[in-house]
Amino acid sequence: MIRSDTIVASATAPGRGAISIIRLSGPKSTEIAKILNGKSLKPRIATFGSITSNDEIIDTGIWIYFVAPHSFTGEDTVEFQGHGGPVVIQTILKLMTALGARLAAPGEFSQRAFLNGKIDLTQAEAISDLINASSISAVKAANNSLQGQFANHVNAIVTELISLRTQIEAHIDFPDEDIEPSSIEAFSSTINHIKNDLNTLIASANDGVKLNRSAEIVLIGEPNAGKSSLLNALAKEPLAIVTDIPGTTRDLIRHDLLIDGLEIRITDTAGIRSTDDVIENEGINRAINALQTADLVLCLFDERHHKISEDTVRNLVGNTQTPIGLLRTKIDIQIEPIKNNTNYPLLEISAKTGHGLTDFRNWLLEKLSLTTHSQTPFLARQRHLEHLKQAKDYIEEATHHHLGIETIDLIAEDLRLTQNALSEITGTFTSDDLLTSIFSTFCIGK
Repeated sequence: MIRSDTIVASATAPGRGAISIIRLSGPKSTEIAKILNGKSLKPRIATFGSITSNDEIIDTGIWIYFVAPHSFTGEDTVEFQGHGGPVVIQTILKLMTALGARLAAPGEFSQRAFLNGKIDLTQAEAISDLINASSISAVKAANNSLQGQFANHVNAIVTELISLRTQIEAHIDFPDEDIEPSSIEAFSSTINHIKNDLNTLIASANDGVKLNRSAEIVLIGEPNAGKSSLLNALAKEPLAIVTDIPGTTRDLIRHDLLIDGLEIRITDTAGIRSTDDVIENEGINRAINALQTADLVLCLFDERHHKISEDTVRNLVGNTQTPIGLLRTKIDIQIEPIKNNTNYPLLEISAKTGHGLTDFRNWLLEKLSLTTHSQTPFLARQRHLEHLKQAKDYIEEATHHHLGIETIDLIAEDLRLTQNALSEITGTFTSDDLLTSIFSTFCIGK
């Protein structure tokens, strides 16, 4: 699906920089480059040259030409690597658009690569996810998706579905012939195998979705337990107001931290207690709601607590299924040791002196490596998860029918819908609206 027009954009971030990359893609790419540079380019050969207008040099740099279909977009593509001044970049873009190119829409280069069969939809999305990765684990997983690991899992299930549908459709074409018991057993076994593969893939996709965002940590505890002091100590700036007055924090305070390559969003919450203050109660309700979407909850206890029980923890967090860690704060003023009567890990820190903070950060990284599943083989998005769950629902429906001549049409339809749901993930079967929605979130020039 080679497009008839030529697009151009800067592929480097806005602002001043040492180097800029300006990318052309489409049938007029080499023609525009030759007019501006004054000479022809050889494919895949870096050529030093200039950009000239009215016999005046605008910039000098490196020209590289990728001949179709051996380019990222599958079209003739030319890149000019020059100086990164905003005025220079804008001047070059104006010259190229005057010669017949148009400014590319966000993500249009990646969209053309998809439409021309160079990448599937999961790989296209992985490009954007790689740029926006919030941790080293996410970078690795995005690269795995870019190499096709996610698509390979999906395509393996689709291949099995196609084979099964082919056999079942053959029986539909000859309705007068009974289905052999051995065939019924084989069909049922294959359907169950597909269902199990989908369950496995959904579990991995769930992990991949979590990895595709910042790790969420919620600090919770009684008033004055040291939550705000810990947030300020980790952020190394006074984000939250700290006083001796209970109920000082009444709303959620969030801050993004980068600890050893892992992006973490920490949420400070209102102290959990019974109160008649309407505003404080609203803050407490928001704190409880924040627990539901967190990757880790840290329960803070200070010198007022000499032992921690399961009931003590549940009074703070309720019946949340989110992983929990315990922190004993203000150890610089603690006198008696604290007894941990739970199975949750307990660490001791002082936000004031910094004691224990290094060990706490190391523990946090180790814990989040587990909760964000750093070994997840691929990155996933919420839309992937939704399509996988649709596919599971359809295959589940197929298993509810007693397999026979009288139900085989229904089963065939369920299998078709299962395949369509999976094909939406890779883009084999998709709508224009979905493509517009996905690629509009990309960077211009990508």
